[in-house]
Amino acid sequence: MFKMFQPEFTWLKYASPGRCQPLKSGRRPFVATLGAAVLVLAVIYVTGWYSYLLFHSVVETFAILVSFSIFLFAWNTLPFSRQRYLVVLGIAYLFVGGLDMLHMLSYKGMGVIAVEGSDYATQTWIAARYMESISLLVLPFLFHRKADYRVAFAVYGGISLLLFLTIFVFPVFPKCYIEGTGLTPFKVISEYIICGILIAAAGALYRRRKDVDPVMFGFLMAALAVTVASELAFTQYVSVYGPANQIGHMLKLISSYLIYRGIVARGLLSPYQSMFRELARSQKELERYSRALETRVAERTRELEESNRELRYLSGQLVHAEEKERRRIARDLHDSIGQTLSAIKLTVENAADTLGQRVDRRYLKELETLMPMARTAIDEVRRIIMDLRPPVLEKGILHTIGVVCRDFERLHPDIRIQTDLSVAEDQVPEEVKVPVFRLLQEALHNIDKHSNASSVNVIFCLEADRLRFEVADDGKGFDPQAAESGYGQSGFGLKGMRERAELSGAGFQIQSRPGGGTRVQVDWSAAPGPEAAAAGQ
Repeated sequence: MFKMFQPEFTWLKYASPGRCQPLKSGRRPFVATLGAAVLVLAVIYVTGWYSYLLFHSVVETFAILVSFSIFLFAWNTLPFSRQRYLVVLGIAYLFVGGLDMLHMLSYKGMGVIAVEGSDYATQTWIAARYMESISLLVLPFLFHRKADYRVAFAVYGGISLLLFLTIFVFPVFPKCYIEGTGLTPFKVISEYIICGILIAAAGALYRRRKDVDPVMFGFLMAALAVTVASELAFTQYVSVYGPANQIGHMLKLISSYLIYRGIVARGLLSPYQSMFRELARSQKELERYSRALETRVAERTRELEESNRELRYLSGQLVHAEEKERRRIARDLHDSIGQTLSAIKLTVENAADTLGQRVDRRYLKELETLMPMARTAIDEVRRIIMDLRPPVLEKGILHTIGVVCRDFERLHPDIRIQTDLSVAEDQVPEEVKVPVFRLLQEALHNIDKHSNASSVNVIFCLEADRLRFEVADDGKGFDPQAAESGYGQSGFGLKGMRERAELSGAGFQIQSRPGGGTRVQVDWSAAPGPEAAAAGQ
């Protein structure tokens, strides 16, 4: 019936979540709709001249249906709606509709509820209006709160039961209407208080207008304004069938329709706008959190990269300090202990030759035993110096690789070594030479101890912008992942080789399988970074 006078709020539709744009609509349809609305209201108003009870029943029935429909809408959208405040409002209107039904059924002349006079209907009216106005005042403060519908049911149910008992069972509710006199001061003052509560509710709703659908906001503000006018009209009547009472009910009819349009029709006919609005708000929050997270991740990544650079640099410095200390110890051994042992050996030899010409040789036996001991000590010192810092490295890394391989073949004649050194000496940075020497030492040591190989290939070449150093054997092989921590118990072992290579800024790879030999490959950039420089100095 009321569809024919839908107001021009239907001009509005969402262009994007949170925004509205007016649709182009002709002036003639609006005039026709407005004319139909005025006609319907006029027919309803004239009905009151014929039968006021019929008029009153029509108005109150519509208001009750609106109240129940608000509850049904809010309750059925509860599982997927984030607007929990609408659930509380729907529960409130469920009990407001119940009080309005008591008001209609107890109205003077209805004869449904066996009561006398008009006071009962007026009391239920005031009770319903207090409940409605306070609920609308509380509504804006629930926009961002997680309201519990069970608590709302308990509160409104308890209040409604208390009002029913104080009005119909234990008549202690203040009188609102006296036959022959009219409205009581309590009723009039209550209407003004209700008007004040509604105005406060409009102010609270206006302050939080960004949190509600714009179209719904417009309808609710209009409904509050019309409801205030309706309550003011209800302060003026003397007879419950009088003109002021009828005008008040007409305004209530319009207010109920506006509430219906704002909450029920807007929610049922345009549910996606509310969902899009919530989605847009959630998306903005998600984007904000995403940007913050990206910033934090970028900052943390920079911190980790800086920490890794510092760690690699410090590790390189540690290797550099180790090599420096090796050179110092080797130099000290050579210049002090090595020279002293050589001098002792020469002195003992000279003394044996000189005394041998003067005394019997059998008296020189103990002196002659010192000479092989001195030679052994000198050889041991030379071996230690070679391990610490081989002097041969000063002649270049290619020459050093050849010397180390030949020495290995001399000590292990059953293992044949082939070398492929297709890189020039000046193409190998100084900072790479020491890591190559150490890696070759450890690789050959592991081959000797573990591989049972018969041949070894040593490759050192320049490929594009990478220096590649490779040692491969045809030994028994192993499982790299299982044996890395234990492969090569002496020296650095496999794990030590990896650490040394990575500290020098190189890539390190192990290829092996049981029965399939082993390949160790290390590659550097042709222009090594500071890690290699620190590790190789």
